[in-house]
Amino acid sequence: MDNEPNVPVLLPEGPTNTRRRRATKEVGDPPRRTTPVGHVLLAMIIALVVGALLNAPGIRKTALGQAVGLKRDVATFFADPLDDVSHSLYLDRPRAALQWAIGRSGDDDVDLTLPSPTLPATAGPPVATPPKRAFSPASPLSMYVTGDSLATTPGESLINLGLATGVISAFGPVDGHVGTGLARPEVFNWPAYLAEVIPPLNADVVALTIGSNDDQTLTGEGGVGPLLSPEWETEYRRRVGGLMDSVTGNGKTVLFWVGIPPMRNTERYETRYRYLNDIVKSEAEKRPGKVVWVDTEAVLSSFGGGYADYLENPDGSIVQVRAGDGIHFTRAGGDRIAEAVLAAMRRTFDLESWKTAPSTTTTSTTVPATSTTSTTNTTSTTKAKRQSGK
Repeated sequence: MDNEPNVPVLLPEGPTNTRRRRATKEVGDPPRRTTPVGHVLLAMIIALVVGALLNAPGIRKTALGQAVGLKRDVATFFADPLDDVSHSLYLDRPRAALQWAIGRSGDDDVDLTLPSPTLPATAGPPVATPPKRAFSPASPLSMYVTGDSLATTPGESLINLGLATGVISAFGPVDGHVGTGLARPEVFNWPAYLAEVIPPLNADVVALTIGSNDDQTLTGEGGVGPLLSPEWETEYRRRVGGLMDSVTGNGKTVLFWVGIPPMRNTERYETRYRYLNDIVKSEAEKRPGKVVWVDTEAVLSSFGGGYADYLENPDGSIVQVRAGDGIHFTRAGGDRIAEAVLAAMRRTFDLESWKTAPSTTTTSTTVPATSTTSTTNTTSTTKAKRQSGK
């Protein structure tokens, strides 16, 4: 037999050999270090705390926006001091800078203040209704339509009807904010929002529909409970009056407040919404010439009163006026509400004399209008917040 050199045999690399080689500790290798579980947990806790501090404003706003109850109370109990610490350490600045960079400044702002009425505390002699302002195609009435989701369909109809008169223009489309009202200013602060929107518009008319989300505990400045208690009514009346005076404080804008219509849930309407309607109506009556209450019950109720899904047209045909949820409206229902608002506007303003009077004169019972106009389209855009609703 031939003498062959002693050549080492090379085995192919495979999963088994690789694992065996990796498991074999070579002489001189440094010892492996393992991270204690406690250190990992500590790092995770630190990361969570830092993340919470960086996002504290958003956490606080989310906590405040939850439904009133124990869960919200617990969330705000921790979120409020967290936000204070974050602000003190300037850790909320990076989030604010990022929001500014992407055009979303103010997303975390929460305004809990609400204006009080500016009317005298004691009732005085009846205030005379000012003479009607006259409008014409050359000097049209400018209108801004806004509110919660109940404003959308009627608001679109109102814009269409108004434009058809040739004497009404609209800032549009409908400015809708789902699930909002006066009860929860941390979700959406109507007085603050309108105080920002209305001055640049200088509108002659604001058509507003809110209230269907207000049958709940009042939060924010002056917030009280329980619902419909004397304290609750006093505070809600303050908020309603404060909003009315804020909108009409420029001496030009007239507020048309559209009431909550009957709903399929009759008990809820009779025990809550009718009560809210009465508050708003009584506050409107204190402000003749400035605030006009528009009753929707009469135009959406069946013969004898009450909720109705279908109503009869003047020609005897039957039409569906309410949506399937028993709350919102079909187009036919929206048209009926819009017609009621337009009728109230005709009673408040002179929208007709331009048809017969010389263009250089006005009737003795009217004063010329000097409003500017704006064109609009009638596609509604609803700005939904974190929660769904009306």
